Amino acid sequence: MAFERISENLKELNENIKNFAQSSAEYYKLDLFNKTMKGATATIKGVAIAFFGLFFLLFLSIAIAIALSNWLDSPSSGFFIVAGLYLLFALFFVFFGSKLLMKALLPPASKKFFEEPKKRPKKTHPEFTEQVDYKTDEVIIKEKEKVSVQEEDTVIIEEKDGITIKKK
Repeated sequence: MAFERISENLKELNENIKNFAQSSAEYYKLDLFNKTMKGATATIKGVAIAFFGLFFLLFLSIAIAIALSNWLDSPSSGFFIVAGLYLLFALFFVFFGSKLLMKALLPPASKKFFEEPKKRPKKTHPEFTEQVDYKTDEVIIKEKEKVSVQEEDTVIIEEKDGITIKKK
């Protein structure tokens, strides 16, 4: 009798472990999908902002070049000055930009990618076995759960200190 109960409990434990592993795998697939979609939407948003920002910068640069050309009374000098400023920005970026970008982008991106999912209070899993007092063969039910009569067994419910005990 005791060996049968142990055998049944081991089978249930094995099934619970398989279900837990499957649930965990599905959870991490969903988590990866969530992070991938957040990354994809952020990339699309960044590309759109860069596209419109470049058009803004292009027209602003042309306007500044024309204004400088009119101010200096030379049709091409304003364009050369703006081009020289862009050359200085490009040289600054080549020599110092990668370090500044790494410091600015790497920590927040790493933090966001490797952050743990928010912890939620655990609910009891319906597939886990009930708590059983093996000396008296009683099933212990926490709080107030609905008790149904299983198969041909009779059920007696007792309340003790907020804990309901189901006897077979």
